[in-house]
Amino acid sequence: MTPTNPTEDLLAGQPMDADDERALALVRQHLSASDPVPSGLAERVKFAMTVASLEAEVAHLINEGSTAGAVRTTEYDRATTVTFESHGLSIMVTLEEAERGTTTVRGWVTAPGAEVELRERARSALTTADDEGRFVFEGVERGTVHLVIRHHDEPGTRPVITPGIEI
Repeated sequence: MTPTNPTEDLLAGQPMDADDERALALVRQHLSASDPVPSGLAERVKFAMTVASLEAEVAHLINEGSTAGAVRTTEYDRATTVTFESHGLSIMVTLEEAERGTTTVRGWVTAPGAEVELRERARSALTTADDEGRFVFEGVERGTVHLVIRHHDEPGTRPVITPGIEI
């Protein structure tokens, strides 16, 4: 058992004051400079929680195409076509710039008639792939999106979710 210090116990029971706030601000500043939160951590945590709550299978990135040529440059080109694969399912997505800074997401899935959900930040959009597996989402804002594919024609199958796609 750890011996207790009556003074520390008394101080610990008091409400926070300006000195406490300053001390915490200094600790926050030091930790932000010496050990910052990794970029994209919040998105990865949300993704992991979504997968866990859906009990979903995660599709893996298998191909990333771009309009970039073979010339090196200091600027980067965004991928315009991304392909994912999971057990028995493939998803190909093409990104097209649209009006007012939005993007049109055109896709194809190997499960015609599958329900396709596009999740972006706090909202989502839902569509159904046509008889050839094609689907479209228009007016998608910049940011990270995930696709969730549910094929209801096979009872007991888990939904498939893609890793984040940066639009």
